[in-house]
Amino acid sequence: MRQSIHLHIDPSPYANPKVNVATHTPSPSLNSSMSTRSDADNYYGTYSGPSDTDALFSVLCKYDFSSDEDGLLPFRKGEILEIVKRDNTGWWAAMRREGPVVGWIPQAFVVQLSNEMADKLRNTREECRVYEYEAEQLYNSAPVSRIPALFDTDSTVSSPLPQYEAYRTNTPLTASHNTRHDQNNNLYFKSNTLRPANRPAAPPSPTSPMPHPPLTLPEKKSKPNLVHSGMAEANRSQSAPLTNKRSIRARGMILENNPVLSRTHELKSSQDIERVCTPDIIQPGTPTRIKLKRQASIYAGPIETVIHIRPWYLQPQLNDQIEADAKGHIRSATLLALIERLTTHDAPVDLTEQAELNAFTNVFLATFRTFTTANNFLEILTERYNARPPQNLSENEYEDWKESWREPTRKRILDIFNIWLEDHRLLEEEPHLARPLTEYLRTITEPPHNVHANAIIKTLERLTFTLPTDPSKQTTPKKPRKSKAHKGDLLKLDPVDLAEQLALWEQALYVKVTPQECLSYAKTQSGPEVAGLYAFCSTHDNLVAWVKASILNHEILGKRSDTVDFWIKVAEKCRLLNNIASMSAIIIALSSADITRLHLTWAHVNRKASLETLLRYNEPTGGFAGYRSILQNAEGPCVPFITMYLTDIIHTQDSFAYQDIDGRVCFYKRARWYEIVNNILKFQKRKYNIAPNETSKQFIEGQLAIASSRDQNWFWSKSQEVQHSELAHADIRKGLERAGF
Repeated sequence: MRQSIHLHIDPSPYANPKVNVATHTPSPSLNSSMSTRSDADNYYGTYSGPSDTDALFSVLCKYDFSSDEDGLLPFRKGEILEIVKRDNTGWWAAMRREGPVVGWIPQAFVVQLSNEMADKLRNTREECRVYEYEAEQLYNSAPVSRIPALFDTDSTVSSPLPQYEAYRTNTPLTASHNTRHDQNNNLYFKSNTLRPANRPAAPPSPTSPMPHPPLTLPEKKSKPNLVHSGMAEANRSQSAPLTNKRSIRARGMILENNPVLSRTHELKSSQDIERVCTPDIIQPGTPTRIKLKRQASIYAGPIETVIHIRPWYLQPQLNDQIEADAKGHIRSATLLALIERLTTHDAPVDLTEQAELNAFTNVFLATFRTFTTANNFLEILTERYNARPPQNLSENEYEDWKESWREPTRKRILDIFNIWLEDHRLLEEEPHLARPLTEYLRTITEPPHNVHANAIIKTLERLTFTLPTDPSKQTTPKKPRKSKAHKGDLLKLDPVDLAEQLALWEQALYVKVTPQECLSYAKTQSGPEVAGLYAFCSTHDNLVAWVKASILNHEILGKRSDTVDFWIKVAEKCRLLNNIASMSAIIIALSSADITRLHLTWAHVNRKASLETLLRYNEPTGGFAGYRSILQNAEGPCVPFITMYLTDIIHTQDSFAYQDIDGRVCFYKRARWYEIVNNILKFQKRKYNIAPNETSKQFIEGQLAIASSRDQNWFWSKSQEVQHSELAHADIRKGLERAGF
């Protein structure tokens, strides 16, 4: 008895290139099909793809289709499949041209193509094929005149576009723009040598219920969208050139009494979208007015999208050197690809794109010194400003390149020079670049860029010859606070005055910290590369030492407890002034083991509850979440506590250290660094309106210098000495109490 042969289908298009022959028919039950999989593994045939004689015809997938059932072939909208068998049940056996998987597809989801149409659509982007096919069908359905074609191929009358057609067909594109597209075309045009006898056995149709395609309803009223969106925006990241000539080929036909199709024909010839977007496309009284109005609302958008795909010479050349995440954020890229993105000629189309471009620009200019030198960066920018046009451009294409690429790119590069100069410390970090940059800008004489270049030169001169000012003295302070003569006695000082002068002292050091010092901290925590940052952090440590020494140096119990209360008052005032750095140093000192072990001293402290409130900010839980919350919500002048941010910088370096390889820059790491550094330095421009007190300033400076000379061993031994003194004092007191005193 003859045994029927059925296909066992692997739904993955990247599976082993074999056609699985099964002895069962696919059923609606996934479990039953899975149970017979092991039996089917005993039967295998090989098939590498359909040749011209294997496939019956080609079909265009008009909808997405997916199924987990064995024997069915999932596909995407816009794919072109080869049909190897038709079944009267509505199921067709199909496979992709490159093979190797054969499966069943629902007939209602696809449309049959002629060989000519299939070849045309294969040269069109996959997401545009359905729109291209429907526009072609709408175009071909128009009534035509019996007048002969305008241009006969056998006549001596030539087409009005012979030179342009000859250029597009005979002029090769440069390799940098053609490589990806040629690779894609090779997938479609590889020939097969299989004979008809090698065609795989046609499987029986599935017994699964026939799926129905989604219902597409035209919108009630739709205005043509003239802005690049959706697919047109996605094409910006593609470097493959367009090879479809259909949009520029003249049609040899006359359209009669059909305004919609006539406007479509004009659009396809002139590429003028506004000629089909006017309200009078459909005139009243047209017999098919309602039907054509719906067709126009459906097809006007896709036609426009196809036409506005940019030519190859305007597309980014180095997108293949950029690795991005699902949201479009750059993970890593080469230096040249980053600079291409930085100097893009594409103007942002909305506020969101503008914000993303600004963020990328700031991250790059703030962190580029971590992966290249300023000299190299300047050299690449000047070379890009003087870039030559691509080869093999026609005169019209050259004019388009000059207007759409060269001029916007040059303007963008000049903007980068200005942002680098004013916002990212060009003269402070690279003063030697002032002369070569000025000389180069003077060579720019052609309008309109010469005006921009001259403005940058004036900015360079202004920043170069302006005397630097002390940032801490830019505000007009209020009248100085009257304070008593303390004569070196801390307890005679006003706690409020001391807190204010500490704020001025800390802020004067804080404003000298530079972004580059923060970035250099990832590799070195000392030395000239981090001098300003080291001075600011050292003040925190010295203030801790000063607080502890001022308590331990008092031999009298009452003086020690009064000193603790004094520093708690200073810490409270520092909190009100948002001087978080000094507040942190004071409460760290008061909560250290050197001070907390003095139990008798703490028994006489009156402001312990206030200290407990402040200590909640110092809990290390959540990476010092208390300090982060204060700094996130701080308003007005502030001196931040930055220890946790410096830890974040080192942690980021360790987490992404392995990604700076193969000539690529880990841009994720730079973006994270920029965020951290911005949190550290964002308060530098907010100044305290406090009058300096020279007496208090000198006292603070002297005490911090003395405290810096003491090491941790001194504090521990001094703390033990004071603790033993307190224990002895407590024993004497207990003896007196027992004696009745």
